[in-house]
Amino acid sequence: MKLISAISAGSGAVNEDGLGFVGTGDQISAAWIFDGVTGINNRNYLPGGSDAAWLVARANQHLHVLAATTLSLKDILLQLVQRLVTEWNEIAPTLNLPIDYDPPAACLTLVKNYRGRWRALRLGDSCLFAMFADELKIRLVESPNNNFDAWLSQAAKKRRTEGVTDIKALLAEFRPQLIAARKTRNTPGGYGILEVGMATLQHAEFSELGSSDAIMICTDGFYRAVDHYRLFSDQQLLSKCLCDHGVEDVLREIRDTEHADPDCIEFERFKPADDATALVLRT
Repeated sequence: MKLISAISAGSGAVNEDGLGFVGTGDQISAAWIFDGVTGINNRNYLPGGSDAAWLVARANQHLHVLAATTLSLKDILLQLVQRLVTEWNEIAPTLNLPIDYDPPAACLTLVKNYRGRWRALRLGDSCLFAMFADELKIRLVESPNNNFDAWLSQAAKKRRTEGVTDIKALLAEFRPQLIAARKTRNTPGGYGILEVGMATLQHAEFSELGSSDAIMICTDGFYRAVDHYRLFSDQQLLSKCLCDHGVEDVLREIRDTEHADPDCIEFERFKPADDATALVLRT
């Protein structure tokens, strides 16, 4: 497949998203996106802008090597986690971490071509779409964490109407609930996500994409164009992003919508804006 477009835009000082691919623009053999999970510690402990950004940067570097091999997706994930564990064990003793430290995590979606057929690995709530003959056939947007995210958005909206609008204040107020939700990561009944721990391996979602004509992967910050702001349907979003400058146009509409609703009143959400990443491939 050809790389049609790829974009990753932060919503603040540090972009905790990431993306990468293997191959040239006209012949891509693997591609992936990351969505680093916003930390809820009282400060950042790791280098790289934020703890989540550190994890994304390290994992991204490793995937450039691992995704270029013929390893299966399960083995790529195994070696990725093993490398992250090794690096964490080297750096963690120097950090003086608090007892209630919230460790870094990230959503990961990886697609890879195996002898003409595409396969996907998904951890977290980033989204994946595959098109066959100009028709959207595969749509992966759901996550077990979506219900908690919806509750959090509603609770934050209520507090905003009561005068609490600072995101740091909201994070501090809802920290107990966030900690409780994050303890369900990579547990039975919880949700899968990339983190520094072998439990990650048991909770990845694998999908067969076959001989897709087009594939798009995007983080939830980009998918806000559909599920929050109702600017597009899934089919419209994919069709738009397959056009010249389509991804940039979608991102511009997302940011315009967020800037027009900074207090999250018209469109209910926890954060006024989110990092947004999308990558589009086509035959």
